[in-house]
Amino acid sequence: MKRPILVAVALTAAAVLIGTAALIVRRSAPPAPRLVLPAVDQFRPGACRDAAESVRSLARLTHRGDVAALSAADRTELRRVQDRLVTLRPAAAPGVREPMDAVVLAIGQLRLRLDSRTAEPRYLDDVAASTDRLEKMCVGAR
Repeated sequence: MKRPILVAVALTAAAVLIGTAALIVRRSAPPAPRLVLPAVDQFRPGACRDAAESVRSLARLTHRGDVAALSAADRTELRRVQDRLVTLRPAAAPGVREPMDAVVLAIGQLRLRLDSRTAEPRYLDDVAASTDRLEKMCVGAR
């Protein structure tokens, strides 16, 4: 009769220790970096400003950093952004076309891998990096 009580006490103590350890780890982990996006009016006029919402949308999508967490709505947004950038490309200045093309290609690669269920984090990283280059090109010196 004493043995079940001892086992219950040991299990309770173990649960308390695990819960405390989880709290300590959670509190000591650095906070996720805050996403700071430039305002639409900070983008240069023309194709850059027309692409501003698409660039901002991609930055929010890629900031999560988890390709496995992309939802059906996220996939729809990827397609919408890709189509928008393809539409804007002809009007873009030559210096903006190249980074815009890189974003379109990176999104295409990610979408293809998502559809074939072979997506890896690096595909999302490629979209993030190309989006960042386009943002810097469009928000940089005027």
